[in-house]
Amino acid sequence: MPARFDGMTAAVTGGANGIGRAVAAGFLAEGANVVVVDLVEPPETLRGPRFESVVGDVADERLAERVVGTAIGRFGDLDLLVNDAAAYPDARLVDMEPAAWRRVFDVNVTGVYLMCRAFARHRIAAGGGGSIVSISSGSARSPRPEGAAYAASKAAVETLSKTLALELGPHGVNVNVVAPGYIDVRGWSDAYPDRATDDLRAALVRSIPMGRAGDPRDIAAAVLFLCSDAAAHVSGAVLDVDGGSMAGRFSLPEGAGR
Repeated sequence: MPARFDGMTAAVTGGANGIGRAVAAGFLAEGANVVVVDLVEPPETLRGPRFESVVGDVADERLAERVVGTAIGRFGDLDLLVNDAAAYPDARLVDMEPAAWRRVFDVNVTGVYLMCRAFARHRIAAGGGGSIVSISSGSARSPRPEGAAYAASKAAVETLSKTLALELGPHGVNVNVVAPGYIDVRGWSDAYPDRATDDLRAALVRSIPMGRAGDPRDIAAAVLFLCSDAAAHVSGAVLDVDGGSMAGRFSLPEGAGR
């Protein structure tokens, strides 16, 4: 049987590491051509005849057009866009410098806008059709201390995506969001391997009703579903992939009243 994405081309920003790497690998396994966009070259494990790499910063307004041009020049078209590139420095709001705040929004929001704009212009000119999936976060609706910039930027991505679903629906382009919970990217990322301590990882897992951290392939499976024909009538949706974390309060601090 043919794979779901035979003959199609997907661009994945932030595709060299973590969730983006798993998404790119998933598309390749399902027959798609893949253009990975990142600040660094992707690993050799992704490389092959249906793979292309564009190194650059999604906050650079020239990059989006280069990505679309590269996809068309190498594979003849660009059908799917996944926005995963993100910046997420931790800092209390009172301590965060404006430059750091701006960088988060330049990458997480403006970068998504620029990629979506270039992709949408191409799809409209090509006669319509195609899919956009952006990676948000449960923190957009359940933020944590020291994560104000990241949470606010992801809330903006969710609202931007809903607006795009309204604007691009008449052109047959569906636009959706996947919102991960805690995802353990060890084994899928060469960047920031020690970002979380073992104690923090354990605490995060305790907050997940299903009792385990998410795997990057869990997110990739959701992204590929939303890009497939099975989700042809799904647009403007935010799909939580978090083991039930957003369902409600799972636990209370020890000694708290019930």
